Parts: sequence; structure tokens; C-alpha cells
Amino acid sequence: MSRIPLLLRIMLVALVLLSGRGTGQASEKWWETGHLSDYPSKRYMTALGYGQSVRSAQSDAVRSLSQQLSSRIGSSYTQNRESSGMTTHRSVQDVIRIRTKARLVHILFPRTRWVGKQNSYVAFAALDIAKETRYMRGRLRNIRRNIRSLGSSYDTASDPLRRIRLLSEIIRAKEKAALYDREQAILSGGSPSSRFDVSRDISRLERRLAKDATFQVALVNRCGLQDDLTRTVSHHITQSLTREGLVGAPDGKIRITGQVSSRPMGRHFSRRYVYYGYHYHFTVRGPGGQTWGEIARDGKAAGLTKGQARMMLTRRVSREGVRPLVRGIASRLFYEKGSHRFVALPTGKGSPSNRREKFAPAAGCSASTSGQVRTLSRLQGERHA
Repeated sequence: MSRIPLLLRIMLVALVLLSGRGTGQASEKWWETGHLSDYPSKRYMTALGYGQSVRSAQSDAVRSLSQQLSSRIGSSYTQNRESSGMTTHRSVQDVIRIRTKARLVHILFPRTRWVGKQNSYVAFAALDIAKETRYMRGRLRNIRRNIRSLGSSYDTASDPLRRIRLLSEIIRAKEKAALYDREQAILSGGSPSSRFDVSRDISRLERRLAKDATFQVALVNRCGLQDDLTRTVSHHITQSLTREGLVGAPDGKIRITGQVSSRPMGRHFSRRYVYYGYHYHFTVRGPGGQTWGEIARDGKAAGLTKGQARMMLTRRVSREGVRPLVRGIASRLFYEKGSHRFVALPTGKGSPSNRREKFAPAAGCSASTSGQVRTLSRLQGERHA
């Protein structure tokens, strides 16, 4: 009988020891420290996330991991370059809108809990460094093969616009490869390489744009003449295309022609607001003279004063007409048709607005008849050239 209490004591001691180990892990306040003994820093990168649901807390933890990685990259390596030699304040590198970010794949969520003091869920995220590094190296190999293929296509291409698109694709691929290279180097403790530098490619793209993608803008009002409104809209188009990396020239190969006009709608239309009706019709033709697309619209804008109404009118024309026009031209230069980034310009064949493009003199035009005839003849000659 004396043996039974002894055995019981031994079993109780063993249970206490085992439970002590378990409570030791459970007592780790990972939701405060952001660390767990099972996930050492040599093998894992860890972060905490917060949210009103488990999913939002986990998403916040992933963002925190990405920010950590970006911070480490930013403090150890940067690859910035300002474009030069062009009349633009933005670089072509910005123009083709590189928005690549390596997507972290090997992330675990071993702990999640509700913390009443913070009134939110807390999620513990751990990135497996070794697995993530192997994944990034695999992606790098695939991108390098794609860059070689794009380079071969560029060397054999004869169409100038296709060469521009291929160069922009090469730049995007190299920037993406450089990002993966930087991230895997930071994770593995190595140093990023410089083999994905895009300086030479951007210089080549700038030269191609300055040679083969110059543009000109010729807009008139309903009388076939230029006024403050047509000059303002022309300026907006020129400014936007310049920011896209293109160069304006009197004999530009990409031609934007059309009509922009407005008319006061009278106080009888509204007692409080001043209304202006407007019409615009833009036609874009490529370097070979082919029509890329047309944008046309009639509408109205209002303001408390004439100046405010005309300002609102200009903003609407810019938002509805100029913005899609510029996006369409840029996408034809930088993206292949079929790409999710390609923006096709709309066509307006047979529309009532299309017939207005003849710029017939309208009633109320104050310019002399001879001046209008000379202007209209010149414009019609340019359109049929």
C-alpha cells in the first residue's frame, strides 16, 4: 500500500513538470512582444497585425511584414534615376508606371487571439526566410528568360512603335527582377546585384520617343479659330503628354486635331447659376496617318459666376476628354493590345458630333470671313494630307 502513494507522487510531479512546460509556452505574451520561441529570428521574419476580425488582423500582419522588408531594402539599397535630356519633370521610368511588388508567399499564422485591452484581434505572422528566398530565386530565373526573349524581339523588330513597346516591357521586367533580387538578397543576408540596372534602356527609350513619338495639337473653336478655351485645352493635352515622356513639335508625328467650343445658356436657364454648354471632338492619328480613335461629347457646366462656370467647363473637358485621350496614346506606345493596361481610344464614326468636325462657321463668329476661310482651308488641308 505504501507503494501507491509513492507512484502517485511520481506521476503528479511528472504532470506538474509537463504542465509547466506547456504553460511556459502559453505564458509567452507574443501579442505584446511580437516573438514566439518556436519561430526564431534566424529562420523567420515575424510581425503582428491588428483588426476587428481575424482576417483583417492577418492582412495587417502581412502588410507589416512587407513594410519591414521594404524598410530594410530602402536602408541598404536604392536604385533611383532622374530622366534627363527631355522637356519633362518626370522620368520615363515613372511614365511606364512600374508598380511591381514581390508577393510574399510562405507566411504562417500560428497564433491569433482577441485582446480586450486593445479591443481587437491580434495575429502573429511568420515568414519562412529559407522557403521565401528559394521562391524568389525561381521567379528571378523566369524573369531573366523573359528579358532575354524581349531583347531578341527588340533586335529584330522594324516597326518603331513596337520597339518602343518592347523597350518599355524590358524596363518593367528588369525593375521587377531588381525588386526580387533585392528582396532575396536582404532575406538571405547577401548583397543585391546591379545587373538589372535600367539606365541604358531608359536612355534608349527616351531617344526612341523623341524620334518616333513626337506629337502636335491643333484645336479650333466652332468658327475654325483659336480662342482662350481651345488654347487652355491644348495646353492641358500638351502638358499631360509631356509628363508621359513625349515631346511636342510643330511637325509631330502623332496628331491631335479637333474642335472645342462653348456657349452661354442664358439666365433664363437658371436664376442662381450661370450655365455654359460645351462640345468637343478630338481625333488622334498615329505616325502613319491612321486614325487611332476619336472622343466626342456634348455637355454643360455651371458656376455662380461666368469665370467659375468656364473653369468648371474646362475641368470637365479635361476629365472627360483629355484624360482618356492621353491614356489611350500612352497605352498604344507602352503596352501591347490585349494587355490589361492597354486603353483603346473610342471611335465615333457616324455620330452627330463627327459631322461637326467640318468646322463650319457658326452664327455669331466675330472674325472676318476671309480669315475664317484661310483658317478652314488650312485645317481641312492638314486633315486630308
